Amino acid sequence: MKNIVKGIFNAMNMKYFSEMEPYMDQDIVFDFPGAEPAVGKKRVLLLLQVILRNYKEIQFNVQDIILEDNKAVAIWSNKGLTNDNTYYSNKGLTWVEFKNGKIVLLSDYFKDTSFTQKKS
Repeated sequence: MKNIVKGIFNAMNMKYFSEMEPYMDQDIVFDFPGAEPAVGKKRVLLLLQVILRNYKEIQFNVQDIILEDNKAVAIWSNKGLTNDNTYYSNKGLTWVEFKNGKIVLLSDYFKDTSFTQKKS
C-alpha cells in the first residue's frame, strides 16, 4: 500500500497517471475540496488532469505515510507555479482507502482552501 500511495504523488509530480490507473478500482471516488466528488476511474483521472492543468509546475513532497488496515494517510506539502505565473504552495493530507488491493477512495484535505473560493 505504501508504494501505491507514493506512486500517486509521483504521478502528480509527473502529471502522468497511466501508471496509477491499474491500482484504481473501477468505482473509485475522489473527493477534492471545491468540487463535487468524482466517481469512477475515468472521471477521477479526468479530474486529476483538469486540476493539474492549472499549474505550469507543481511538486509534491510526501513527509509521511501512515498505514492501518486498508487505509493510508499521506502527509504532504506542495509548491509550484500557476499558469498565470503566481507562486503556489500548500500543505495537506490525502486519505486513501483500499479494497482488494485497489484504491476505492481518495479524499484531500488542505491547510489553505482559498483556491476553492469563487472570485467575484
